Amino acid sequence: MTKNPTKTEAGAESCDLCIIGAGAAGLNALFVASEYLGKDDRVVLIERRDRPGGMWTDVYDYARLHQPHPSFTVGDMKWNWSKPAEYLATGAEVASHLTRCYRLLREKIELVELFGHSVTACSETLSGTGATARVECRDESGNTRIIEAKRVIKATGYDVRTADPLALSSTKVVSTTPERLSREVGFHTKTPVYVVGGGKTGMDTAYNLLTRGGGRSVTLINGKGTVFAKREKFFPGGVRRWWSGTLLSTLFRDQALLFDGANEDACFQNFRRKSAVSIGNRNEAWFYGILSGEERDVIGYGHDGVINDYLEDVVDGPHGPEMVLRNGTRRLVPEGSAFVNCTGHLLRRSHAYEPYLSQGGAILAVTPRSMVHFLSTASAYFLTHLFFRGKLRDLPLYEFDGEAIIAKKPRLYHMSLMSLTYMNLLVMMRALPFSVFDRCGLDIDRLYPLHRRALALIDLKLNGGNYLRHCRNALDRMRALHGVRCGPLPAAEARSEDADISVPEERPAPAGTIAKAA
Repeated sequence: MTKNPTKTEAGAESCDLCIIGAGAAGLNALFVASEYLGKDDRVVLIERRDRPGGMWTDVYDYARLHQPHPSFTVGDMKWNWSKPAEYLATGAEVASHLTRCYRLLREKIELVELFGHSVTACSETLSGTGATARVECRDESGNTRIIEAKRVIKATGYDVRTADPLALSSTKVVSTTPERLSREVGFHTKTPVYVVGGGKTGMDTAYNLLTRGGGRSVTLINGKGTVFAKREKFFPGGVRRWWSGTLLSTLFRDQALLFDGANEDACFQNFRRKSAVSIGNRNEAWFYGILSGEERDVIGYGHDGVINDYLEDVVDGPHGPEMVLRNGTRRLVPEGSAFVNCTGHLLRRSHAYEPYLSQGGAILAVTPRSMVHFLSTASAYFLTHLFFRGKLRDLPLYEFDGEAIIAKKPRLYHMSLMSLTYMNLLVMMRALPFSVFDRCGLDIDRLYPLHRRALALIDLKLNGGNYLRHCRNALDRMRALHGVRCGPLPAAEARSEDADISVPEERPAPAGTIAKAA
């Protein structure tokens, strides 16, 4: 049910909890919070878009999940269909599912919806009785509202925005984006297309152009190139899951134990050799994307060329439009060609540093500047549980400054983030009851039958303490070598030095919680 918030004497609106962001991360925070709040507790939800769903309300029309759809959800809320687990839901289907989850949650709590509002300020006030938070937001007409909250969860995650077309000098080519491609270029014309960017968005775009465009020329401009986790290896279909496939938690464990804080290149090569597929011969990056062998083959055999360089501009030369590449070379392109900006959506904008927990403990932030997990959905789910249980301040989780670290070296970001995710999940297993993990529908490894997951549980029981120590030592070494923020929050730092980090004797969490939905 939705109601208006209570007015304070100063005219601000008061509530027990304010959640900023109604994407998948914000909805997972709302799901967890609803388990702790009473019917009389007020929640204010602020979202800059006009509806829930986050980036999935803006995504290009041919987007699909790259993982089994059941694990992309809110809490443990099921999809209302009976499609096979390996079915890759479309962007529209994801948006519909998230909207349905939101509507069900809205009936459980007293909720104030502020869609179409952008947050302009969020601050914490400390007093003798504790900390509170103050949030200012503004609607599209410029009207300002002030929220005074006992708690705030900033669940903006990666803050994904739609891409802009590349600023190209030529007047004889089309510059567009995945979101505009269907209406500005279309899939059933012969217009030559240059896909700029070799990550997940680039592969989605190339695959759809080649499968729906019949005889179209498609060229990939993919910089250093990207590798992808083999979908068949980690998500085998049907009954094959009973005996084949590798749990993602196993991948994370093995990569985390290989990483020593200074060998990110060797860790990447190990992943590429054992677990990856790619287009072309030169592929030097990984951004947690997933690709099937069938998709790889369609793109690999169907493209008209792979340019392992970066596009700087397209100019009008004496003989027609010319691509200008970063290495200084120029290449003629057909007049009317379309250039699609697929350079990615994640970590493309800079944000001010903010710890995942504020000094006074009133503000929880799910942000790439203070990450505890490689996925914002899983971060929101687990951190919100810890937030409401009062365990977050002193727990020796490591924060990870994703924006600063990826700017230094992308491989360092991805390989060390796997170690951080693995370690932090093991730490949280000590602080949260089994029921929290059991209700985490984000667990990708639930695709596998219980007997496959049981082996991973036994391994954690026997070796979890050693795994934790290895990961912590590796991350400490990485921090010392590169001078980046990766370690406990100041309040927990002293405790973490002497903390008992062995796996508890109580029943452990499901092993698959190491790897959550993307």
